[in-house]
Amino acid sequence: MTENNPPSSYEAAGVSIERGDEATDLMRASVEATHGPEVIPNPRGFAGLYALSGLREPVLASTIDGVGTKVLVAGSVGRYDTLGADIVNHCANDVLASGATPLVFVDYVASGRLDPATVAEVVRGAAEACEALGISLVGGETAEMPGLYAGSDLDIVGACMGACERGDVVTGEGVTAGDVVIGLPSSGLHTNGYTLARKVVEDAGLSYEDVAGGLSKTVGEAYLEPHRAYVREVSALRRSVRVRGMAHITGGGLPGNLPRALGGKGARLYEGAWEEPAVFGLIRNLGDVPEDEMRRVFNVGVGFCVVVKAEDAEMAIGVLRDAGCEAKRIGEVVEGGGVEFAPGP
Repeated sequence: MTENNPPSSYEAAGVSIERGDEATDLMRASVEATHGPEVIPNPRGFAGLYALSGLREPVLASTIDGVGTKVLVAGSVGRYDTLGADIVNHCANDVLASGATPLVFVDYVASGRLDPATVAEVVRGAAEACEALGISLVGGETAEMPGLYAGSDLDIVGACMGACERGDVVTGEGVTAGDVVIGLPSSGLHTNGYTLARKVVEDAGLSYEDVAGGLSKTVGEAYLEPHRAYVREVSALRRSVRVRGMAHITGGGLPGNLPRALGGKGARLYEGAWEEPAVFGLIRNLGDVPEDEMRRVFNVGVGFCVVVKAEDAEMAIGVLRDAGCEAKRIGEVVEGGGVEFAPGP
């Protein structure tokens, strides 16, 4: 080996063990703040440990998802803290829709070249979201992979696991025609449809610093509004009312997700029965996006649905509103499959 051919190293190849260690040190306090007595200390272990107890017939519910191209908006704006909340709340809502209580969360943050401060910002946002929902952040992975990711590009993924009694699982099996569909409002785009949402802004020649289309904030702020969590509100509801079906409205919108909660039945939803955040009007009008595509790509203002018997609907709405969620009756279950949109009654 000559002076002109120095030994290769991991650092020279683009991976820094020191940057990874620094990111871990920066996020440690935020992560540990989410730990309750159920988390078993395992500082040098290869997995997070959580003591599951108090259930007679425990059923575990697990999910995994990513933030998607919302990270590109965050990079343009230079703000990453909301992405941590996005992935926690998205995954927690998925677990919730099965009838389980979200308990533990793990994250995965990958980049071509890790910036420890950015990774810590993402994980700090995730930890704060976990703490707000009573979820323990028990582990994660920080990966630096030059060649697979370009430069400072980020990929953010999370996995959540929850548990419930077997008898508390919600599958939609008991849903019948005439049941009421209640919509819980979204905070905006949540974590879906960003490829189209970004294209609309780019094609219109707008900046994320612009205020346009009836927004009361910049486009970037509207696009980065965190994915809303429904764990507290729905948990309060289930203590008072029997819920027959639940759906987290993510990619595929109401037509793609609500039928998953209806046990083979369909739904008739009433146009104008809920308020739509202004960001959807911006996208619809700037991009001249057809209404059926808006409904298939975005949540259009409804982030979560619960299905209850008609005689329980008013009580359910009252409980949700007392819990801080302006829920509304948005439709009813019908025979057949699919989702149809009709003028309000």
